[in-house]
Amino acid sequence: MKGTLIKQHRKFNNMTLEELADGICSVSYLSKIEHDSISASDEIYRLLEERLNIKLVDINDEFDEDIYQDLLDWHEAAQLQDTELMEEYDEKYESGLTENQNTDLNHLYKIAKSRHDMKFSVQPLPEEKIRELENLLPHSNNEYKFFFHKTLGIHYILKNDLKMALKHFTSNYKLLEKVPFEDNETFFHLCMTYSKLRSPVESNYYGEKALEGYKNDMNYSRIIDTYMMIAVNYRYLNIHHIAEEYFLKLLKIGKNHFNSEELRRTYHNLGYINANQEKFEEAFEFLKKAIQIKTPDNFFYISTLYLLASTSYYCNKLDDCWMYIKKGEKETKKHDLLFFKHEFYILKNTINQSTREEDFIKKLEQEVIPDMRKLHEFEQYKNYLEMLGDIYYEKRMYKKAASCYKEANTFKFTQKKDLL
Repeated sequence: MKGTLIKQHRKFNNMTLEELADGICSVSYLSKIEHDSISASDEIYRLLEERLNIKLVDINDEFDEDIYQDLLDWHEAAQLQDTELMEEYDEKYESGLTENQNTDLNHLYKIAKSRHDMKFSVQPLPEEKIRELENLLPHSNNEYKFFFHKTLGIHYILKNDLKMALKHFTSNYKLLEKVPFEDNETFFHLCMTYSKLRSPVESNYYGEKALEGYKNDMNYSRIIDTYMMIAVNYRYLNIHHIAEEYFLKLLKIGKNHFNSEELRRTYHNLGYINANQEKFEEAFEFLKKAIQIKTPDNFFYISTLYLLASTSYYCNKLDDCWMYIKKGEKETKKHDLLFFKHEFYILKNTINQSTREEDFIKKLEQEVIPDMRKLHEFEQYKNYLEMLGDIYYEKRMYKKAASCYKEANTFKFTQKKDLL
């Protein structure tokens, strides 16, 4: 135990064996101490304490079951988003595990505290903290490794690095069978990450697993979140009637559990889905309900304005259409959102029947389509490739049309290959 602590703190201080051993003992002797293959004298331990600023003599390294349960409960409170309980544990262990130096417990404390800090700051972990947690990994048990990969996955979600997030959540999933507890959040995180990566089939696979567990636990908040992702995935798959069933089910389930943002998102998606089924009047009514609910998410707000504009056009409500376009373009300029700049440009040219003009074709091919790929807006990237293909086909430019169709049909498989 003492040797493990010495080795960990030496690494935390970026010290070599030679630097720590200098003036205290030989390098080979220190190496044996670190591997707990020998017990040194109290004097050597005292000198190592001073150099590393740690306590080694008379330490309590017993595995305390009460502390262990507190740390697991702290993790569970984070999963349940119970911020009041999380703060209670943070206050209880404000100074860390000062009275207990058990390696496994201290490692679990560090990972619980890291997740806690991310929850309240809504920021990724500092790089220094990442290095500290990574240094603990070779000396840790499966439970630490399980929570490490879960926590690092959340860290990379906050950094919007979805590939790294998926890598850690997949490692988290592989460790699930090696820990002595069940964990629905493991499935939830994979569902969420695959959904963000526009991989709806994989996302729904894990989503159904998460849903089963959350129903058993009666975790209504996560049931709603998971239903929402599964419904959105069916939307991505263009299976709109099933997506609609899920969102209508959400309205029933969430009646007493929805917050305003969740209700707005449900109405918005029902508007989108009905529009794609050419039920434009129904879509318009859902979107009007959505726009009446305020949201701090500017992208989401403009997205609803765009859908109202396009739906109004198909309902032959041209005055409403241009009103929503004007509002949407004003908000787009205010928040400098390139995606919606292109979306409103395409919509206006569609209304004005100018999508076959050379200036439009040039901008679509050279600006809009490349920007959609750069923005990772793969759904619109595919749609606009098909739109350009149709234009070229009508112009009898069959080779260019075929190139567009081919890219539209294959880009998602390339993306899937690059996930891991």
